[in-house]
Amino acid sequence: MHNHSDESDEVDAERRYNRVLSTIYHQTSPMQRPGVTLGTLCLTLVAHGSYERAGVKASLQAALDNDDVIAYRDDEQELRFTRLTEDSVERLVLEYPEVADHDTIREYREDP
Repeated sequence: MHNHSDESDEVDAERRYNRVLSTIYHQTSPMQRPGVTLGTLCLTLVAHGSYERAGVKASLQAALDNDDVIAYRDDEQELRFTRLTEDSVERLVLEYPEVADHDTIREYREDP
């Protein structure tokens, strides 16, 4: 019988959180759009991975709350997510200049 402790749940949640961040990063490489959809994240981590959709969504929300990720709408009004890293933000603003006014983007770019 497997004994699941709170500590292992925390490790699993942290691992899933980091996997969500790395998947967003890899799905937004310079050869792709600067943001990924929830559908693509779930395809990668749920259908082809070992996570549940609810867990992926919880980790994504935590990443948004922690300002590790930002959400924006593309030209087709589809919600997309990108990492708040220097190269990702630069690519996002180049492709979608209107997001430069987003509070989180402005704060990120002003931080030394």
